[in-house]
Amino acid sequence: MTNPNPLTDNELQAAAYFAVGVTSEGSIAGRDVAYRLSFAGNVGAGGRMEPVANSGYSFGTLQIDLGQHPEVARDLLDSYQTWARTQPDRATLELGQNAYDATLQSLQRTGREMRADNAVDIDRSRINRFLASDAGRTFVHGLDTEHVNGVTATDEVVGNRDSALERLQRTALYRNSSGDDQAELAGMMMKLQNQAGRNRWPGLLDQVEAGTLTSPDEVKTAIDGFLPNQRNGNPDYLQSGADNTLRGIEVLNALRGADPDSPLSTAWRNVVADPLIGPVAAHQPNAENPNLGHEYDTVRSLFLTPEGSRRMIEALDRGGSLAEGNPRPNAQGRREAGFYVSGDDFVHWNRNGEGQAYIGWQWRSIDPDDVTRTRNTDGTTTLTIDENGRQETLLRVDPKTPDLRADAGAIERNLLPDRERSDVARADTSTFESPYLNRMLAAVAAGDEATADRVMREYAQSAEASAFRERAEPQTVRQPVAEERDVQASPLRQV
Repeated sequence: MTNPNPLTDNELQAAAYFAVGVTSEGSIAGRDVAYRLSFAGNVGAGGRMEPVANSGYSFGTLQIDLGQHPEVARDLLDSYQTWARTQPDRATLELGQNAYDATLQSLQRTGREMRADNAVDIDRSRINRFLASDAGRTFVHGLDTEHVNGVTATDEVVGNRDSALERLQRTALYRNSSGDDQAELAGMMMKLQNQAGRNRWPGLLDQVEAGTLTSPDEVKTAIDGFLPNQRNGNPDYLQSGADNTLRGIEVLNALRGADPDSPLSTAWRNVVADPLIGPVAAHQPNAENPNLGHEYDTVRSLFLTPEGSRRMIEALDRGGSLAEGNPRPNAQGRREAGFYVSGDDFVHWNRNGEGQAYIGWQWRSIDPDDVTRTRNTDGTTTLTIDENGRQETLLRVDPKTPDLRADAGAIERNLLPDRERSDVARADTSTFESPYLNRMLAAVAAGDEATADRVMREYAQSAEASAFRERAEPQTVRQPVAEERDVQASPLRQV
Protein backbone atom coordinates (compact mmCIF):
# COMPACT_ATOMS: atom_id res chain seq x y z
CA MET A 1 0.00 0.00 0.00
CA THR A 2 1.36 3.43 -0.97
CA ASN A 3 0.78 6.36 1.35
CA PRO A 4 0.14 9.42 -0.86
CA ASN A 5 0.90 11.97 1.84
CA PRO A 6 3.01 10.62 4.71
CA LEU A 7 4.00 12.78 7.63
CA THR A 8 7.15 14.75 6.83
CA ASP A 9 10.14 15.10 9.14
CA ASN A 10 9.13 18.71 9.83
CA GLU A 11 5.59 17.65 10.69
CA LEU A 12 6.97 15.03 13.09
CA GLN A 13 9.01 17.75 14.81
CA ALA A 14 5.86 19.88 14.93
CA ALA A 15 3.95 16.97 16.49
CA ALA A 16 6.63 16.61 19.16
CA TYR A 17 6.86 20.33 19.90
CA PHE A 18 3.25 21.47 19.60
CA ALA A 19 1.20 18.36 20.46
CA VAL A 20 3.44 16.52 22.94
CA GLY A 21 4.90 19.80 24.15
CA VAL A 22 2.46 22.71 24.09
CA THR A 23 -0.76 20.71 24.46
CA SER A 24 0.18 17.86 26.78
CA GLU A 25 3.04 19.26 28.87
CA GLY A 26 3.60 23.00 28.54
CA SER A 27 0.12 24.21 29.42
CA ILE A 28 -2.49 24.03 32.14
CA ALA A 29 -6.19 24.41 31.30
CA GLY A 30 -5.41 26.49 28.21
CA ARG A 31 -2.71 28.66 29.80
CA ASP A 32 0.85 28.51 28.46
CA VAL A 33 3.20 27.84 31.40
CA ALA A 34 6.36 26.99 29.43
CA TYR A 35 8.12 30.21 30.38
CA ARG A 36 7.72 30.11 34.13
CA LEU A 37 8.97 27.89 36.94
CA SER A 38 6.35 25.28 37.80
CA PHE A 39 5.94 22.67 40.49
CA ALA A 40 3.97 19.43 40.22
CA GLY A 41 2.32 19.42 43.61
CA ASN A 42 0.84 21.67 46.27
CA VAL A 43 2.43 24.40 48.33
CA GLY A 44 1.03 24.07 51.85
CA ALA A 45 1.05 26.21 54.96
CA GLY A 46 4.23 28.20 55.41
CA GLY A 47 5.27 27.45 51.85
CA ARG A 48 5.91 23.76 52.58
CA MET A 49 6.34 21.72 49.40
CA GLU A 50 3.96 18.80 48.87
CA PRO A 51 5.24 17.18 45.67
CA VAL A 52 3.53 14.57 43.53
CA ALA A 53 5.63 11.39 43.53
CA ASN A 54 9.24 12.39 42.77
CA SER A 55 8.47 15.56 40.82
CA GLY A 56 10.45 18.71 41.43
CA TYR A 57 10.54 22.16 39.86
CA SER A 58 10.15 22.21 36.08
CA PHE A 59 9.85 24.58 33.13
CA GLY A 60 9.75 24.54 29.35
CA THR A 61 7.42 23.51 26.57
CA LEU A 62 8.34 19.89 27.28
CA GLN A 63 8.68 20.49 31.05
CA ILE A 64 12.22 19.59 32.09
CA ASP A 65 12.21 18.36 35.69
CA LEU A 66 15.16 20.02 37.44
CA GLY A 67 15.33 17.37 40.15
CA GLN A 68 15.94 14.76 37.47
CA HIS A 69 18.30 17.08 35.55
CA PRO A 70 20.34 19.01 38.14
CA GLU A 71 22.78 20.21 35.48
CA VAL A 72 19.93 22.10 33.81
CA ALA A 73 19.15 23.80 37.13
CA ARG A 74 22.69 25.17 37.20
CA ASP A 75 22.45 26.28 33.55
CA LEU A 76 19.16 28.03 34.35
CA LEU A 77 20.62 29.88 37.31
CA ASP A 78 23.78 30.86 35.41
CA SER A 79 21.68 32.19 32.53
CA TYR A 80 19.53 34.08 35.02
CA GLN A 81 22.61 35.70 36.53
CA THR A 82 23.89 36.77 33.10
CA TRP A 83 20.52 38.32 32.30
CA ALA A 84 20.23 39.98 35.72
CA ARG A 85 23.51 41.83 35.18
CA THR A 86 22.00 43.55 32.13
CA GLN A 87 18.93 44.87 33.94
CA PRO A 88 18.49 48.40 35.33
CA ASP A 89 17.67 46.91 38.76
CA ARG A 90 20.68 44.59 38.73
CA ALA A 91 21.39 45.16 42.40
CA THR A 92 17.98 43.74 43.32
CA LEU A 93 18.01 40.85 40.86
CA GLU A 94 21.54 39.47 40.90
CA LEU A 95 22.13 36.71 43.44
CA GLY A 96 25.04 36.81 45.83
CA GLN A 97 27.05 33.61 46.30
CA ASN A 98 25.10 32.43 49.34
CA ALA A 99 21.73 33.13 47.68
CA TYR A 100 22.95 31.46 44.48
CA ASP A 101 24.02 28.31 46.36
CA ALA A 102 20.77 28.11 48.36
CA THR A 103 18.61 28.65 45.29
CA LEU A 104 20.53 26.05 43.28
CA GLN A 105 20.14 23.49 46.07
CA SER A 106 16.39 24.11 46.14
CA LEU A 107 16.02 23.86 42.36
CA GLN A 108 17.96 20.58 42.22
CA ARG A 109 15.83 18.72 44.77
CA THR A 110 13.68 15.83 43.63
CA GLY A 111 10.23 15.36 45.08
CA ARG A 112 11.50 12.76 47.55
CA GLU A 113 14.27 15.10 48.68
CA MET A 114 11.73 17.91 49.14
CA ARG A 115 9.70 15.71 51.47
CA ALA A 116 12.77 14.50 53.33
CA ASP A 117 14.05 18.05 53.82
CA ASN A 118 10.62 19.48 54.66
CA ALA A 119 11.48 21.97 51.91
CA VAL A 120 9.94 25.43 51.56
CA ASP A 121 9.06 26.98 48.20
CA ILE A 122 11.48 29.57 46.86
CA ASP A 123 10.49 33.03 45.65
CA ARG A 124 10.00 32.27 41.97
CA SER A 125 9.15 35.80 40.85
CA ARG A 126 12.64 36.84 39.74
CA ILE A 127 13.31 33.62 37.85
CA ASN A 128 9.88 33.89 36.23
CA ARG A 129 10.70 37.41 35.11
CA PHE A 130 13.82 36.06 33.42
CA LEU A 131 11.98 33.14 31.80
CA ALA A 132 9.37 35.53 30.37
CA SER A 133 12.04 37.77 28.82
CA ASP A 134 13.46 37.28 25.31
CA ALA A 135 16.69 36.01 26.86
CA GLY A 136 14.78 33.56 29.02
CA ARG A 137 12.54 32.30 26.25
CA THR A 138 15.59 31.83 24.02
CA PHE A 139 17.26 29.81 26.78
CA VAL A 140 14.15 27.67 27.24
CA HIS A 141 13.71 27.13 23.53
CA GLY A 142 17.26 25.88 23.18
CA LEU A 143 16.46 23.13 25.68
CA ASP A 144 13.11 22.44 24.00
CA THR A 145 14.90 22.03 20.67
CA GLU A 146 17.35 19.51 22.13
CA HIS A 147 14.42 17.63 23.63
CA VAL A 148 12.47 17.49 20.36
CA ASN A 149 15.54 16.47 18.40
CA GLY A 150 16.05 13.64 20.88
CA VAL A 151 12.59 12.10 20.50
CA THR A 152 12.56 12.54 16.71
CA ALA A 153 16.13 11.38 16.02
CA THR A 154 16.54 8.68 13.36
CA ASP A 155 19.46 7.04 11.57
CA GLU A 156 20.10 4.16 9.20
CA VAL A 157 21.35 1.69 11.80
CA VAL A 158 18.81 -0.82 13.10
CA GLY A 159 18.92 -1.75 16.76
CA ASN A 160 21.31 0.87 18.16
CA ARG A 161 18.98 1.86 21.03
CA ASP A 162 16.61 3.33 18.46
CA SER A 163 14.11 5.96 19.53
CA ALA A 164 10.46 4.97 19.77
CA LEU A 165 9.74 7.01 16.65
CA GLU A 166 12.51 5.43 14.58
CA ARG A 167 11.38 1.92 15.41
CA LEU A 168 7.74 2.87 14.82
CA GLN A 169 8.55 4.20 11.36
CA ARG A 170 9.88 0.79 10.34
CA THR A 171 6.58 -0.97 11.08
CA ALA A 172 4.05 -1.93 8.42
CA LEU A 173 1.33 -0.27 10.48
CA TYR A 174 3.04 3.13 10.30
CA ARG A 175 4.12 2.83 6.67
CA ASN A 176 0.63 1.86 5.52
CA SER A 177 -1.25 4.41 7.62
CA SER A 178 -2.56 7.76 6.43
CA GLY A 179 -0.65 10.85 7.45
CA ASP A 180 -3.28 11.61 10.09
CA ASP A 181 -2.97 8.14 11.62
CA GLN A 182 0.82 8.38 11.43
CA ALA A 183 0.59 11.58 13.48
CA GLU A 184 -1.51 9.81 16.12
CA LEU A 185 0.87 6.86 16.31
CA ALA A 186 3.97 9.05 16.43
CA GLY A 187 2.46 11.38 19.01
CA MET A 188 1.57 8.55 21.37
CA MET A 189 5.00 6.91 21.05
CA MET A 190 6.92 10.14 21.56
CA LYS A 191 4.80 11.02 24.59
CA LEU A 192 5.32 7.55 26.07
CA GLN A 193 9.08 7.81 25.59
CA ASN A 194 9.03 11.25 27.20
CA GLN A 195 7.07 10.00 30.20
CA ALA A 196 8.62 6.60 30.86
CA GLY A 197 11.91 6.37 28.96
CA ARG A 198 12.36 2.82 27.67
CA ASN A 199 10.12 1.25 30.29
CA ARG A 200 6.98 1.01 28.14
CA TRP A 201 7.33 1.67 24.44
CA PRO A 202 9.61 -1.26 23.44
CA GLY A 203 7.02 -3.80 24.57
CA LEU A 204 4.28 -1.83 22.88
CA LEU A 205 6.17 -1.85 19.59
CA ASP A 206 6.76 -5.60 19.95
CA GLN A 207 2.98 -5.96 19.66
CA VAL A 208 2.82 -3.59 16.68
CA GLU A 209 5.57 -5.50 14.88
CA ALA A 210 3.86 -8.82 15.62
CA GLY A 211 0.61 -7.53 14.12
CA THR A 212 -1.26 -7.73 17.44
CA LEU A 213 -1.98 -3.99 17.39
CA THR A 214 -3.25 -2.91 13.98
CA SER A 215 -4.56 0.66 14.39
CA PRO A 216 -3.99 3.83 16.40
CA ASP A 217 -7.12 3.04 18.44
CA GLU A 218 -5.71 -0.36 19.43
CA VAL A 219 -2.38 1.21 20.38
CA LYS A 220 -4.24 3.75 22.52
CA THR A 221 -6.22 0.96 24.23
CA ALA A 222 -2.96 -0.84 25.03
CA ILE A 223 -1.52 2.34 26.60
CA ASP A 224 -4.70 2.77 28.64
CA GLY A 225 -4.21 -0.74 30.02
CA PHE A 226 -0.66 -0.26 31.29
CA LEU A 227 -1.73 1.08 34.70
CA PRO A 228 -4.92 1.11 36.77
CA ASN A 229 -6.88 4.33 37.06
CA GLN A 230 -6.35 6.57 40.05
CA ARG A 231 -8.33 5.87 43.21
CA ASN A 232 -10.78 8.64 42.36
CA GLY A 233 -11.45 7.06 38.97
CA ASN A 234 -9.41 9.53 36.94
CA PRO A 235 -7.13 8.12 34.24
CA ASP A 236 -3.58 7.21 35.20
CA TYR A 237 -0.80 9.48 34.00
CA LEU A 238 0.08 7.38 30.94
CA GLN A 239 -3.52 7.30 29.77
CA SER A 240 -4.12 11.01 30.38
CA GLY A 241 -0.80 11.79 28.71
CA ALA A 242 -1.86 9.95 25.56
CA ASP A 243 -5.32 11.56 25.73
CA ASN A 244 -3.88 15.06 25.86
CA THR A 245 -1.29 14.39 23.18
CA LEU A 246 -4.04 13.17 20.85
CA ARG A 247 -5.98 16.37 21.51
CA GLY A 248 -2.97 18.24 20.15
CA ILE A 249 -2.58 15.83 17.24
CA GLU A 250 -6.18 16.56 16.23
CA VAL A 251 -5.25 20.23 15.88
CA LEU A 252 -2.15 19.31 13.88
CA ASN A 253 -4.18 17.11 11.54
CA ALA A 254 -6.83 19.80 11.14
CA LEU A 255 -4.12 22.30 10.16
CA ARG A 256 -2.53 19.80 7.77
CA GLY A 257 -5.88 19.38 6.06
CA ALA A 258 -6.99 23.02 6.22
CA ASP A 259 -8.61 24.51 3.15
CA PRO A 260 -5.90 26.18 1.04
CA ASP A 261 -7.97 29.38 1.03
CA SER A 262 -7.98 29.55 4.82
CA PRO A 263 -5.45 31.97 6.33
CA LEU A 264 -4.56 29.22 8.81
CA SER A 265 -3.44 26.99 5.95
CA THR A 266 -0.85 29.57 4.96
CA ALA A 267 0.13 30.17 8.59
CA TRP A 268 0.65 26.46 9.21
CA ARG A 269 2.66 26.01 6.02
CA ASN A 270 4.99 28.86 7.01
CA VAL A 271 5.41 27.63 10.59
CA VAL A 272 5.98 23.97 9.69
CA ALA A 273 8.72 25.04 7.25
CA ASP A 274 10.79 25.53 10.44
CA PRO A 275 8.76 24.17 13.36
CA LEU A 276 11.57 24.71 15.85
CA ILE A 277 12.20 28.36 15.02
CA GLY A 278 10.91 29.38 18.44
CA PRO A 279 8.88 32.31 19.78
CA VAL A 280 11.73 34.84 19.77
CA ALA A 281 13.35 34.07 16.41
CA ALA A 282 9.93 33.98 14.73
CA HIS A 283 9.57 37.69 15.51
CA GLN A 284 12.91 38.75 14.06
CA PRO A 285 12.76 40.89 10.87
CA ASN A 286 11.93 38.63 7.96
CA ALA A 287 11.86 40.12 4.48
CA GLU A 288 10.36 36.99 2.93
CA ASN A 289 7.56 36.70 5.48
CA PRO A 290 7.08 39.76 7.69
CA ASN A 291 4.00 38.12 9.27
CA LEU A 292 5.78 35.00 10.56
CA GLY A 293 5.65 36.21 14.17
CA HIS A 294 1.86 36.59 14.01
CA GLU A 295 1.51 33.22 12.31
CA TYR A 296 3.75 31.46 14.81
CA ASP A 297 1.98 32.95 17.83
CA THR A 298 -1.41 31.97 16.39
CA VAL A 299 -0.39 28.39 15.63
CA ARG A 300 1.20 27.91 19.06
CA SER A 301 -1.87 29.37 20.74
CA LEU A 302 -4.21 26.99 18.89
CA PHE A 303 -2.52 24.02 20.59
CA LEU A 304 -3.41 25.40 24.03
CA THR A 305 -7.15 24.90 23.55
CA PRO A 306 -7.64 22.04 21.07
CA GLU A 307 -11.42 21.73 21.09
CA GLY A 308 -12.17 25.42 20.53
CA SER A 309 -9.28 25.68 18.07
CA ARG A 310 -10.63 22.86 15.93
CA ARG A 311 -13.98 24.63 15.74
CA MET A 312 -12.18 27.77 14.59
CA ILE A 313 -10.15 25.87 11.99
CA GLU A 314 -13.32 24.28 10.66
CA ALA A 315 -15.13 27.62 10.51
CA LEU A 316 -12.26 29.12 8.52
CA ASP A 317 -12.21 26.06 6.26
CA ARG A 318 -15.81 26.88 5.36
CA GLY A 319 -15.32 30.62 5.42
CA GLY A 320 -18.18 30.60 7.91
CA SER A 321 -19.05 32.16 11.26
CA LEU A 322 -18.05 31.47 14.86
CA ALA A 323 -18.31 33.51 18.05
CA GLU A 324 -16.98 32.00 21.27
CA GLY A 325 -15.38 33.48 24.36
CA ASN A 326 -15.56 36.62 26.48
CA PRO A 327 -12.56 38.97 26.42
CA ARG A 328 -13.35 40.10 29.97
CA PRO A 329 -12.04 37.99 32.89
CA ASN A 330 -14.71 36.44 35.09
CA ALA A 331 -15.26 37.15 38.78
CA GLN A 332 -12.35 34.85 39.69
CA GLY A 333 -10.06 36.74 37.31
CA ARG A 334 -9.97 33.93 34.77
CA ARG A 335 -10.16 34.65 31.08
CA GLU A 336 -11.78 32.50 28.44
CA ALA A 337 -10.02 31.88 25.16
CA GLY A 338 -11.69 33.66 22.23
CA PHE A 339 -12.53 32.24 18.81
CA TYR A 340 -14.24 34.62 16.35
CA VAL A 341 -14.56 33.98 12.61
CA SER A 342 -16.32 35.81 9.82
CA GLY A 343 -15.48 34.49 6.35
CA ASP A 344 -11.69 34.63 6.07
CA ASP A 345 -11.30 37.09 8.96
CA PHE A 346 -10.69 35.97 12.52
CA VAL A 347 -9.83 37.17 16.02
CA HIS A 348 -8.29 34.80 18.55
CA TRP A 349 -6.86 35.22 22.03
CA ASN A 350 -5.72 32.69 24.60
CA ARG A 351 -6.13 32.49 28.36
CA ASN A 352 -2.76 34.19 28.86
CA GLY A 353 -4.26 37.32 27.28
CA GLU A 354 -2.25 37.10 24.06
CA GLY A 355 -4.23 37.72 20.89
CA GLN A 356 -3.93 37.86 17.13
CA ALA A 357 -6.30 39.12 14.45
CA TYR A 358 -6.35 38.57 10.70
CA ILE A 359 -8.76 41.02 9.09
CA GLY A 360 -8.84 42.17 5.50
CA TRP A 361 -5.67 40.20 4.70
CA GLN A 362 -3.80 42.09 7.44
CA TRP A 363 -2.29 40.64 10.62
CA ARG A 364 -2.15 42.47 13.94
CA SER A 365 -1.59 41.64 17.61
CA ILE A 366 -4.38 42.48 20.03
CA ASP A 367 -4.81 42.69 23.78
CA PRO A 368 -8.20 41.25 24.82
CA ASP A 369 -8.29 43.80 27.64
CA ASP A 370 -8.82 46.41 24.90
CA VAL A 371 -11.65 44.40 23.29
CA THR A 372 -15.35 44.62 24.07
CA ARG A 373 -17.87 42.00 22.98
CA THR A 374 -21.45 43.03 22.21
CA ARG A 375 -24.16 40.51 21.47
CA ASN A 376 -26.72 42.31 19.35
CA THR A 377 -30.47 41.73 19.29
CA ASP A 378 -30.32 40.63 15.64
CA GLY A 379 -28.15 37.64 16.57
CA THR A 380 -24.87 39.16 15.45
CA THR A 381 -21.83 39.66 17.67
CA THR A 382 -19.57 42.69 17.45
CA LEU A 383 -16.04 42.98 18.75
CA THR A 384 -14.84 46.54 19.24
CA ILE A 385 -11.34 47.60 20.21
CA ASP A 386 -10.08 50.64 22.08
CA GLU A 387 -7.73 52.48 19.72
CA ASN A 388 -6.13 55.46 21.45
CA GLY A 389 -9.24 56.13 23.48
CA ARG A 390 -11.65 55.56 20.56
CA GLN A 391 -13.82 52.47 20.12
CA GLU A 392 -13.56 51.01 16.63
CA THR A 393 -15.15 47.89 15.20
CA LEU A 394 -12.70 45.00 15.05
CA LEU A 395 -14.97 42.23 13.72
CA ARG A 396 -18.67 41.62 13.25
CA VAL A 397 -19.91 38.03 13.19
CA ASP A 398 -23.27 37.29 11.58
CA PRO A 399 -24.24 33.58 11.80
CA LYS A 400 -26.73 34.08 8.96
CA THR A 401 -24.03 35.02 6.46
CA PRO A 402 -23.56 32.21 3.90
CA ASP A 403 -20.27 30.33 4.00
CA LEU A 404 -17.66 31.43 1.49
CA ARG A 405 -16.83 27.84 0.57
CA ALA A 406 -19.13 24.90 -0.16
CA ASP A 407 -19.62 22.12 2.38
CA ALA A 408 -18.19 19.66 -0.13
CA GLY A 409 -14.74 21.05 0.49
CA ALA A 410 -15.18 20.50 4.23
CA ILE A 411 -16.28 16.93 3.67
CA GLU A 412 -13.26 16.18 1.54
CA ARG A 413 -10.85 17.95 3.86
CA ASN A 414 -12.00 16.16 6.97
CA LEU A 415 -12.48 12.78 5.40
CA LEU A 416 -9.34 12.79 3.23
CA PRO A 417 -6.99 15.36 4.73
CA ASP A 418 -3.98 13.68 3.12
CA ARG A 419 -5.05 14.20 -0.47
CA GLU A 420 -2.90 15.90 -3.05
CA ARG A 421 -4.95 19.10 -3.14
CA SER A 422 -3.87 20.18 -6.60
CA ASP A 423 -5.03 16.88 -8.10
CA VAL A 424 -8.44 16.68 -6.44
CA ALA A 425 -11.48 18.12 -8.16
CA ARG A 426 -14.12 19.15 -5.65
CA ALA A 427 -17.79 18.44 -6.18
CA ASP A 428 -20.70 19.72 -4.14
CA THR A 429 -22.02 16.47 -2.68
CA SER A 430 -23.36 17.88 0.58
CA THR A 431 -26.76 16.69 1.69
CA PHE A 432 -27.32 18.08 5.17
CA GLU A 433 -26.83 21.52 6.66
CA SER A 434 -24.67 19.97 9.39
CA PRO A 435 -21.02 19.46 8.35
CA TYR A 436 -20.81 16.62 10.88
CA LEU A 437 -23.61 14.69 9.19
CA ASN A 438 -22.10 15.32 5.78
CA ARG A 439 -18.72 14.02 6.92
CA MET A 440 -20.37 10.99 8.50
CA LEU A 441 -22.33 10.29 5.31
CA ALA A 442 -19.15 10.50 3.24
CA ALA A 443 -17.31 8.18 5.63
CA VAL A 444 -20.11 5.60 5.59
CA ALA A 445 -20.28 5.78 1.80
CA ALA A 446 -16.54 5.13 1.64
CA GLY A 447 -16.78 2.23 4.09
CA ASP A 448 -14.51 4.08 6.53
CA GLU A 449 -15.92 3.04 9.92
CA ALA A 450 -13.03 4.54 11.89
CA THR A 451 -13.65 8.01 10.45
CA ALA A 452 -17.41 7.67 10.95
CA ASP A 453 -16.85 6.78 14.63
CA ARG A 454 -14.45 9.71 15.03
CA VAL A 455 -16.94 12.15 13.49
CA MET A 456 -19.65 10.81 15.80
CA ARG A 457 -17.45 11.50 18.83
CA GLU A 458 -16.65 15.00 17.53
CA TYR A 459 -20.35 15.69 17.02
CA ALA A 460 -21.21 14.52 20.54
CA GLN A 461 -18.81 17.15 21.95
CA SER A 462 -19.81 19.93 19.57
CA ALA A 463 -21.83 23.06 20.17
CA GLU A 464 -24.24 21.81 17.50
CA ALA A 465 -25.02 18.69 19.54
CA SER A 466 -25.41 20.75 22.72
CA ALA A 467 -27.89 23.02 20.95
CA PHE A 468 -29.82 20.00 19.66
CA ARG A 469 -30.05 18.49 23.16
CA GLU A 470 -31.19 21.81 24.54
CA ARG A 471 -33.97 22.03 21.97
CA ALA A 472 -34.96 18.42 22.48
CA GLU A 473 -35.02 18.61 26.29
CA PRO A 474 -36.16 22.12 27.25
CA GLN A 475 -37.07 20.98 30.76
CA THR A 476 -33.48 20.07 31.57
CA VAL A 477 -31.41 22.65 33.38
CA ARG A 478 -28.12 23.05 31.53
CA GLN A 479 -24.96 22.91 33.57
CA PRO A 480 -22.16 25.36 32.86
CA VAL A 481 -19.85 24.12 30.15
CA ALA A 482 -16.57 22.92 31.62
CA GLU A 483 -13.47 24.83 30.64
CA GLU A 484 -10.69 23.20 28.64
CA ARG A 485 -9.33 20.26 30.61
CA ASP A 486 -6.12 20.57 32.56
CA VAL A 487 -3.63 19.04 30.15
CA GLN A 488 -1.21 18.01 32.86
CA ALA A 489 -1.15 14.42 34.08
CA SER A 490 -1.50 15.57 37.67
CA PRO A 491 -4.47 17.66 38.85
CA LEU A 492 -2.33 18.92 41.74
CA ARG A 493 0.06 20.91 39.61
CA GLN A 494 0.67 24.42 40.89
CA VAL A 495 2.34 27.25 38.96
